[in-house]
Amino acid sequence: MQNLHRVLVIDDVLGVRESIRIALTAAGYATTVAENGQQALDILSSGSFDVVVTDLWMPGIDGISLIKRLRSEQPTLRVFAMTGGGPRMTIETATSLAEIWGAEKVLMKPFDEALLIAAIDRSGP
Repeated sequence: MQNLHRVLVIDDVLGVRESIRIALTAAGYATTVAENGQQALDILSSGSFDVVVTDLWMPGIDGISLIKRLRSEQPTLRVFAMTGGGPRMTIETATSLAEIWGAEKVLMKPFDEALLIAAIDRSGP
């Protein structure tokens, strides 16, 4: 059965982006990828998505800034964040900020893609 979710995955690391895309596609999600926040905004402006999965640490528009903007522009869009840490703040601070700004869940890299799929499934169509 085809899943109804359209998911946009944003990560600046190709291997992470593709690993998640492959897992979500295999689980029946219509999955699109972006390598940074600006590319994600461009894709979002021309298409409709149910879920965004974004890395928190990216060059240019980082995940926290992207989540803030998405909450302002598309308040019903479901957002999940992922992080392996970064140079500007602790993982705990980044996780807290992502949750404050509206991420439903923050996953710590590396993570089992099944955890992300379960979280998206719980969020409903």
